[in-house]
Amino acid sequence: MRKPILVWLILSYLVGALPAAEFFVSPTGDDRSGGTQQSPFLTLERAQQAIRNATGKRVIWLRGGTYHLSKPLIFGPQDSGSEGAEVQVAPWPGEKVTLKGSVALKLDWRPFRDGVYAASVKGTMLESVVTTQLFCNNRRMVRARFPDWDFAHPRRGGKGYLTCEDGSLHHLTWREGDLDDRRARWRNPSTGIVHAFHNKNWGNMMYRIAGVDWDRRRINLGEGGLQCQRRSGPGRGRGAASPYYIENIFGELDAPHEWFQDIEKDLLYFKPPIGVRLEEALIEAAVTSRIIEFHGTQENPVHHVHLRGFRVTQSQTTFMADYEDLLRGDWAIHHGGAIYLTGAEDCRIEDCHIGQVGGNGVFHSGYNRRVEIAGCLIEDIGDSAVCYVGWDAAVRHPWTWSHGGRDAGEVTDKTPGPKSDDYPKDCTVRNSILRTVGVYGKQTSGVILSKAQNITISHCTIHDIPRAGVTFNDGTWGGHILEHCDIWDTVLETGEHGPFNGWGRDRFWTGLNKDLVHLDAVRTVHIRNNRITNQRPAISAGNWTIDLDDGCSNYEIYNNLSLGSTLKLRDGYFRKVYNNIHVSAVPLGWHCWPPKSEDVFERNITIVAGAPAGHTEPTSVMIKAAGSMCDHPWGKRHGANLWWNVNTGAFAVSARGQQSVENWERWCQLGYGEHSVLGDPMFVDPAHGDYRVRLDSPALAIGFKNFPMDKFGHTMTRIVPYGGQFQGEIVVRLRPDARGGKVHYTLDGSVPTAQSQVYDKPITLKATTTVRAQSFERGVPVGFAAEARFHRVKEPWIPSWYQSLMAGHFVAAPIDRAGVPGEPAQTQGSEPAIWRGMRVRDLAKDGDLIDASGGQDYGVYLETVTEQAKQWGLQHADVVVAMDMQTITGVDSLREAERSFRDKRQVTVTVMRKYRKIQVRIPAGSRPVPKSATR
Repeated sequence: MRKPILVWLILSYLVGALPAAEFFVSPTGDDRSGGTQQSPFLTLERAQQAIRNATGKRVIWLRGGTYHLSKPLIFGPQDSGSEGAEVQVAPWPGEKVTLKGSVALKLDWRPFRDGVYAASVKGTMLESVVTTQLFCNNRRMVRARFPDWDFAHPRRGGKGYLTCEDGSLHHLTWREGDLDDRRARWRNPSTGIVHAFHNKNWGNMMYRIAGVDWDRRRINLGEGGLQCQRRSGPGRGRGAASPYYIENIFGELDAPHEWFQDIEKDLLYFKPPIGVRLEEALIEAAVTSRIIEFHGTQENPVHHVHLRGFRVTQSQTTFMADYEDLLRGDWAIHHGGAIYLTGAEDCRIEDCHIGQVGGNGVFHSGYNRRVEIAGCLIEDIGDSAVCYVGWDAAVRHPWTWSHGGRDAGEVTDKTPGPKSDDYPKDCTVRNSILRTVGVYGKQTSGVILSKAQNITISHCTIHDIPRAGVTFNDGTWGGHILEHCDIWDTVLETGEHGPFNGWGRDRFWTGLNKDLVHLDAVRTVHIRNNRITNQRPAISAGNWTIDLDDGCSNYEIYNNLSLGSTLKLRDGYFRKVYNNIHVSAVPLGWHCWPPKSEDVFERNITIVAGAPAGHTEPTSVMIKAAGSMCDHPWGKRHGANLWWNVNTGAFAVSARGQQSVENWERWCQLGYGEHSVLGDPMFVDPAHGDYRVRLDSPALAIGFKNFPMDKFGHTMTRIVPYGGQFQGEIVVRLRPDARGGKVHYTLDGSVPTAQSQVYDKPITLKATTTVRAQSFERGVPVGFAAEARFHRVKEPWIPSWYQSLMAGHFVAAPIDRAGVPGEPAQTQGSEPAIWRGMRVRDLAKDGDLIDASGGQDYGVYLETVTEQAKQWGLQHADVVVAMDMQTITGVDSLREAERSFRDKRQVTVTVMRKYRKIQVRIPAGSRPVPKSATR
């Protein structure tokens, strides 16, 4: 009797008080039937027709199994429900349903050569249809590529990538010996696609091969390259030259898991994984990039439709499709996803597993209101996991880098807020896991917002991402909330970014006009109660845990725990930062604060300990200021903080030019010491993640208030800690789903069932183990299974900041070998030189200055300016980029230009200042420039 009662309870929960109009679908059904439980339909489309003719509460039950969709399942306005009478689409309780954007192939495989098999696809659904993803037994296979996929180290720096010698927008030059022997293999290179990282490490781009110049070692780049907005192609831009690989050339089909499609001959070639028998294997090919669509309009939306409990998988890639530039962020994005919503209101996607899709996971495009994603697992995603992107029609002064870069011209429309309703608003993603994002695209994110308002990201666990965990691309139109999230292992393959990264390059940004800030940053953005961990070495500058980049304004940041890095604030207004904890070897990053910013920084705990990953020297400063900092005071209020340097016990601020502070006494003299404390905050139990302060902590005297340390991330079944290396033994704890149930677990990597071991006490591991855990309520699984891998090693890698914090003094740590294989962290800083009595720096050699200059990565930075130079019109933090139209790339080229123009009376110097090019007339140099002189 118990099971029928349970089923009835679940049905009541799903559809509300019965009765409801119910229709059933089954993989073995018949669309000519009545759609009853005994005679179900075969297709979802037939069930949709049925609910359109019904009224009141309606539900479509899908019986367990796989449903292949060769085109998107579209929900339109005619499928809508109403408040209290929503249309529900869900699996029958206890049964698993998978929706695939692929077709299953039953082919006559014939041996071809060297373990490769060939089959004709004529007469199948793949005939004359290009597929970009192939699956064998539900595993994604690898389109023929060189170098071969490195399963052990799939990220950049592994054996699956080469490094170019140079490049541009139109070509890539390979290093001698890398591709020289491929000429005979590449009989038709025009099918190939190059995947190459941006030369500034912001992401990657994909290009069709237009041709190969073997003599010059060049691949000519054709269609593509749209995946990053600030386009400069692969090559040598910052740090090491661009990593790349080539796919989809028939001659490279030489390794297990690889495949190639000859579209002209309708042939599919495949070298299966070792041990796979093709006559027994399930082979599937993706045929659609969108699997589910909600398609309405503002005037006639699709509303009150709830999807629950599906697995959505196996869609086409989209990296060669159309991309849109996102205002003045660095990003471009494809308006599409495995689940695509436009014109949706009051809809919900709940308890869904979205994975192995080729493009974005869930995409909210244009007008959407009150759409909720809850309790979902989104993983193994080609591009970004969850996207909220409005249309330019809603923006009053839209501008991208292709329109003219930094200088957007005069702002004529000064009406606050959006111009139309073509944007997502009041939407939520909560209690979800977003991980292993960016399989193909590297300029990708767990959640990205652009041209949106009031988006809430709550109780999400976000990790294993090549770029940001969360990205707010612009300041239009604020009101967002990022709360109770657990973010780690991000910015794994790119640089100059943070786990949270925001921009505010809106109407006020050109000239930093404070009076225009609230035209676009209409509502305050709240970042609160998150744990954000960043302990990887940087490929290039940056990697602050919370990175408020160019122009981010109108933010409140509080009750956040930042581990392994800290906070960056640069050229914005109206930021309030309070009651946060920063524990890191990375100083706070204060960049380009304008006068009267109205910024507030108070009641925070900032601890510096250890050395950054990849470095050996201990960090000595608490704040590293760069760029054009305003004169003191910095911000509206900058006091009542606790500071502690575990390495030295002393306080210091490093800044370019006159802003450096050498000791605590000087800091207090500048007005920042009032109610502030220099001392140990006395954490409760950092070894177990509890960074609350004790009752006798000096932090309480400055007004700091403890906040919970057990509310970060999703509330489904949890394994604590989440895995990693250990020495000797480790104690593991399991947490049940907040919705109820008992936890069952396995220690052999198998899927837990209701018959698996019941968790009743902490588990002690003494060997390398894979733990999997799942909550069950009366035999029915609740949420998703959790998985964590624990590796027993002789000497685990532990970040220097953590070792130093626990020891109470500086402890050096080995270089993070798990960070970016083969790519050491970029050396930060450059030696100053003297030019005309001013201290200057080579911008290209200083990652912090590049970042503080908004990505300007060449020129000569003026760290100090003489009174005479001020009379000429030069200012502190100007970047000299040209002299009489001759480009200045660095100090050496500046000296060369001085010599070239020595006989002239005056020269025109072009400088970058506040994102604009300014021309200044100065006397020509009449005598040799002094050699470099360090401080």
